[in-house]
Amino acid sequence: MLAVIRIGGPILREMLKREYDEGIVPVLYEDTPSSNISSSMDSRRSAYSLASFQKKTLSIKKRIIMAARKWKGANNDPPPPFSNVEALWTFAGCFLTILMLLYFSDFINEQNSQYSLVLGPFGALVTLQYSLTSAPASQPRNVILGQAISISIALCMTYTRLEANIRRSLGTALCVSLMARLGVTHPPAGAAALIFTGGGYTWVHMGIMLAGNVLAIISAAGINNFNVKRQYPTSWGFGYWIKYVCPRKGSKKGD
Repeated sequence: MLAVIRIGGPILREMLKREYDEGIVPVLYEDTPSSNISSSMDSRRSAYSLASFQKKTLSIKKRIIMAARKWKGANNDPPPPFSNVEALWTFAGCFLTILMLLYFSDFINEQNSQYSLVLGPFGALVTLQYSLTSAPASQPRNVILGQAISISIALCMTYTRLEANIRRSLGTALCVSLMARLGVTHPPAGAAALIFTGGGYTWVHMGIMLAGNVLAIISAAGINNFNVKRQYPTSWGFGYWIKYVCPRKGSKKGD
């Protein structure tokens, strides 16, 4: 045992000195007797802990500085304004679509006074369909799947015993993050999630909402496609899920 200590002690001291010279261990190791090897090892662990803490602190400082710099913006040009003709086309599309949805809501309410269309998210929907026609969030796949996912989660959250503000915050966050994960981000669906997690709605309301979204898609396709500068939708996208879930032989998921 003494032979091992006598042989290993100088080797260990040499290793520690080399690490100090290379800047790995930020403490100076003097020649240490063999009997104090364990003490040297404790000092080494403390040095590594201090170095790790300093590195993390420096990383946090860098992130704060980086975040502060980003507030200046990326100096990108804002999107150009619409021409008078395009703005008028947007006005007509929004007016006709919302008018149709209001009559649809009134019709549902006449059949059963307990039900009607939750109209809030549709203001955001027509904004996407007639002002950001080619945006991915405006396309039918995102509209239908985004709403279906969000309202389903929101209704399930109403069965929990969470405090109202926590329930609404958590439900909306789950909906938005899941839509992002699945590639079906749709801002009006986030609004619907916030509304439905408040309670007072049923699965029948979800069916009415999906029907309203289908009507809005049909309306947007009909109105936008009469304009030679517009096309809606640019992609239906529902086939993507079939390719992803059931890929062909020799291809990878999502190809």
